[in-house]
Amino acid sequence: MEEMTIKFYWVVIAGFSSLIVGVASFVIRNAISRNATKESVEAKTDLLEKDILHLTKELEGAETKFTILHKRVSDLRDSSKEIYVSKELFHQTIKQLNEKLDTILKFVEK
Repeated sequence: MEEMTIKFYWVVIAGFSSLIVGVASFVIRNAISRNATKESVEAKTDLLEKDILHLTKELEGAETKFTILHKRVSDLRDSSKEIYVSKELFHQTIKQLNEKLDTILKFVEK
């Protein structure tokens, strides 16, 4: 009977030791995974911040290009107005020259 009690105690001690080792390993693994997760989250946060800064710079560059293009379009519109006016002036000048030529021809024919 004493042998049986001693074996029973060894089984209980072994089970209890196994339980303590399991809980300790769970706590250690959990602590390690939390630490690694915290570091990876911080690293991902840093990467996201860099991405946001990069995208902000690209957006500012695009806005600058848009402003330059808008100015060029405005300049082209202004210059096309000048061309249109000069074309109109050209037609008026040709009309006046034709009228003068017609009057000269009338005097020459008489």
